[in-house]
Amino acid sequence: MYTMIRFLGTVFLCCIVFTSNAQTPYLEKSVTIRSGMYAYEDLFKQISSQTGVVFSYTGFDDKQRVSAKFDKQPLRIVLNTLFDNGSCGFKLKGKYVIITCKSAPKPKTDNASASKSGVIVNGYILNAEDSSEVAESSVYLRQSKQSALTNEYGYFNLSLPKTADVLSISVAKENFRDTTVVIFSQQRNTIVIYLQPKSTPVSILTDDSTRVTLSIDSVKPAAAQVRDTIPNPTPFWKKFAESRANLRNISDTLFTNVSFSLIPPLSTNRLLSVNTVNKFSFNILAGSSKGIDVFELGGLFNFDYGNVRYVQVGGLANLVSGTSSGVQVGGLFNTVGKDVSGVQVAGLLNLDRGKVKYVQVAGIANVVKDTVTAIQVGGITNINRSYTQGIQIAGIYNQSKNVFGGQLAGIANYGDTVSGVQIAGLVNTARAVNGFQLSGLLNRGGKVNGSQLGFINVADSITGVPIGFLSFVKKGYHKVEIACDENLLTTLSFRTGVDVFHNILIAGVQIDKGPALWTFGYGLGSAIRLGRKWYLDLDLTMQHLYLNNTDFSYNTLTKSFLGVEYRFGKNFSIAAGPTLNWYSTETTAADTDPIWSKISQRTLESPEGSYSNGNPVSSYTNRLWIGARLALRFF
Repeated sequence: MYTMIRFLGTVFLCCIVFTSNAQTPYLEKSVTIRSGMYAYEDLFKQISSQTGVVFSYTGFDDKQRVSAKFDKQPLRIVLNTLFDNGSCGFKLKGKYVIITCKSAPKPKTDNASASKSGVIVNGYILNAEDSSEVAESSVYLRQSKQSALTNEYGYFNLSLPKTADVLSISVAKENFRDTTVVIFSQQRNTIVIYLQPKSTPVSILTDDSTRVTLSIDSVKPAAAQVRDTIPNPTPFWKKFAESRANLRNISDTLFTNVSFSLIPPLSTNRLLSVNTVNKFSFNILAGSSKGIDVFELGGLFNFDYGNVRYVQVGGLANLVSGTSSGVQVGGLFNTVGKDVSGVQVAGLLNLDRGKVKYVQVAGIANVVKDTVTAIQVGGITNINRSYTQGIQIAGIYNQSKNVFGGQLAGIANYGDTVSGVQIAGLVNTARAVNGFQLSGLLNRGGKVNGSQLGFINVADSITGVPIGFLSFVKKGYHKVEIACDENLLTTLSFRTGVDVFHNILIAGVQIDKGPALWTFGYGLGSAIRLGRKWYLDLDLTMQHLYLNNTDFSYNTLTKSFLGVEYRFGKNFSIAAGPTLNWYSTETTAADTDPIWSKISQRTLESPEGSYSNGNPVSSYTNRLWIGARLALRFF
């Protein structure tokens, strides 16, 4: 049983090795030839046995001898080395290596013909520590913006225009030290480049002959400063960088004056568009770059993994990972990873993670993570996660952590701390206010250093005056009052607001012979400090009167009270003083008015209904008299 298991395991491993070897392209299979002089015939046999290829040729002298030495080199390099004299070449078809030779060596071309034919550069990028393949390395030419990425075997192939006799090829890979290779232009160049890992320690000898060991990480090339200028990426920009090897590999920044793009990477900057800063960029549909220095126009989208300044216009959107300085216009939205300085306009949304200065306008919303020093106009909402120094204007809602300036919204404003003015159609809310709150329904403030104007006002404390139908200040004026007037009409009232201006809610009853007289009403009051415990009270109230056996006809008693209040302590006071009473009723005759019979008969003025030529002009009767009121107040 054990023997069978070992046999099956061996067969399984052999299958894996065979399958893996079969999947490796012939040109990537490694070849090892010991140093020596060999006939081509002998070399072909060794290569065939190691790689499985079959050589096919006619007119080639395989008895020629050549010096050879290869140590685990890809077959591609071996063949390019063996046939580098230009008289013979090879091509691979299936497993067959077909060798063809010219009848005579090709004459050297002059510079003009070489320029037309161009230069082919191919080869391998290997790890300098262990000679392993370095996949997805960036191999590029700065001048022509041409580039290639190595495949899984570290192989690359570049076709370059021959613009000079010397070409400077740059190689970059994330976590490896950048390398530049200078080649003398020929029509074909096969090279092997070794990259040094950044983690490899190096030693230097100081002036005093002391040897110091450093890491390559600490030796940063002068041009390698791009990553330092890129902010902490959002998930979008992180995926954007991860999907573009040239952006991850190349720390150098390229520059161009004018760029044209259809869609990435169909651009005049080719695959290096994300490594290039453009002065002028024109994107028919969409384009990407590492920044804009003057102007960018995109039919649909502009993607910029860097900074943009002066003017940027996108038919649908502008997406910038760095800063935006100048004018930015997006048909639908703009998003900026760092600061915005200038004018930002979007049809729908502006989304910014940095600071915003000057003017920001959006059809729906402006959302800013950092501080705002600007005028913000949002069709629906403005939301700032930090400070706002300026004015927020929104059709529905404004929100900011701290506001120094003002908020204006059709429905609601929220600010953690507001210094300025809050104006809302319905609701204003703030934890602390240093200014003024104005709303159509509710003002809610914690510590208010200013005033409030709204139907309902609520505050923990306030230095100014809350003006509205009902105001409640936690550390303000709120009293429960029991009072009685000259008609023995006893009322229970609740006073709320502040001393100088407060609201009064009233309910009461007169219990006498016959049916009870009920009342409820509302009023405004003010308590003006005269001394340490003395106050002057000014009240104006309006009460509706009705009997429990009658309907709710128009019977209104308006009182103005001028009195003096003495506060015995925080929770108890007494007030007294005269009142001027005005009673208005639909009943014209006093003898037919059941309510009038239960209140004062001592009138200063008691006109009956008005008549003209015997016809009634008004069906209301008004009576005026002077009375008095005594009140006890608690809490």
